[in-house]
Amino acid sequence: MASAVLNVSVSDRSYILLTSSMISDLLGVDEALYNNQVSLNVTWIVFATSLVFIMQAGFTMIEVGSVRIKNTKSILIKNLLDCCFGSVVFFAYGWALAFGESNAFIGGNGFLLLSDMGNTTGEEARTYALWTFQYTFCATASTIVSGAVAERTQLFAYLVYTFFLTTFIYPPVAHWLWTEEGWASVHNKDNRLFGVGVLDFAGVSAVHMVGGSCALIGAYLVGPRIGRFDKNRKIAKQNTVFQVLGTLLLWFGWYGFNCGSTQSIIGTHAQSASKIGVATTASAAASGTTTILLNFFLDRRFDPTTVCNGILGGLVSVTGACAFVLPYESVIIGVIGAHVYYFGSKLLVSLKIDDVVDASPVHLFCGTWGLIAAPIFCNKDIFDATFPDVDSQDVGYGLLENGKIGGMHLAANLVFMIVVISWVSFIAFPLFLTLKKLRLLRINNIHEGHGVDKYLHGGEAYENQVARTNSTKSNPDRKP
Repeated sequence: MASAVLNVSVSDRSYILLTSSMISDLLGVDEALYNNQVSLNVTWIVFATSLVFIMQAGFTMIEVGSVRIKNTKSILIKNLLDCCFGSVVFFAYGWALAFGESNAFIGGNGFLLLSDMGNTTGEEARTYALWTFQYTFCATASTIVSGAVAERTQLFAYLVYTFFLTTFIYPPVAHWLWTEEGWASVHNKDNRLFGVGVLDFAGVSAVHMVGGSCALIGAYLVGPRIGRFDKNRKIAKQNTVFQVLGTLLLWFGWYGFNCGSTQSIIGTHAQSASKIGVATTASAAASGTTTILLNFFLDRRFDPTTVCNGILGGLVSVTGACAFVLPYESVIIGVIGAHVYYFGSKLLVSLKIDDVVDASPVHLFCGTWGLIAAPIFCNKDIFDATFPDVDSQDVGYGLLENGKIGGMHLAANLVFMIVVISWVSFIAFPLFLTLKKLRLLRINNIHEGHGVDKYLHGGEAYENQVARTNSTKSNPDRKP
């Protein structure tokens, strides 16, 4: 080997050194490019996470606006616990069961984030970013329930079902839908459901149908608030302004929910994210507009609360399909979503199910429609741009584009819909029923009549207003 090197001419040795230097430079450029791409993607995920987390403020405002003043602190503490207690549980168990490597049904490693985060600094950073992103998704599913059972549910019961939802209900569904091992995942290249997998981009099933199903079960078993369906009594909402502002915050955060689900802003993902933003806007606007018309022609009024829920129904409806459809198709999805919400809300009232914030019609009913809409309107070209890793000509066609493959996708989504609702019911119904039998689900009539804040949370939320009211009562001649 030494002699071979010695026999190389000076010019040859110069060429070898030059080539080695170029290779080294190229490797350095590749590594720098890779690190920059990772940094951009992680920044994108963290930014989207921030938007999704803002949705917690939106849910809080909607729920506070929908209850009476005497239960304001009760709602506030439960929404804070969504962020705190839910995070601890998801950190300890939920993430591992959802995204840990194991089998087609459930994850099995990553408890307390102690498993290997990846072979490179970039992979580790991406894993941490995705944990935070998914935590906000899980917290959203949990928050959906609290609004439906507001004003009459014990805090202990709330903690129990939050634990079960963030540990045993949401994580398996997320694992089925989004991991490469999941039995329903379109990313499962070896064994897709019906050969095609489930089309649900941003989690209309895993988040909204899961949360909406729990909300419906909880609202049914806890029973209506005292006087809710009395003919001569109407339970007033606290503040319509809060409801509208909360809805706008949710709409704002939904861009992070849908656009951020690309989990990348490089290459075709940037194009996908921009189209997803259009789809999200178009569906929400179309649904809100349609709800206004339904509200006027059928109820002869323009009710902001109804319109707010119509907007949310449109956002939910397009969540599963937002990355696969054309803008005008998003409008169609939103228009149908408005009808699903509006008449779903009427159905609950006729059944005397007291869902305080209409969480079930918005998240479960519109979520079901959204899961059906995705395989109907899916566009193959848009699908391929969104999921370049899914390298298959037999996946990603909608029913309107390819009847055979689209029909298989629709069948897969229908099966998944049934499985998700059944899975939630299998856990949530016995859980709520057991709490009810043990008298741990509902507060007593005295607390409900006077308000939970007075007995459990140190007094009413608006202390200055209470003081002024009491002062006026004691001195009738004094102006408030």
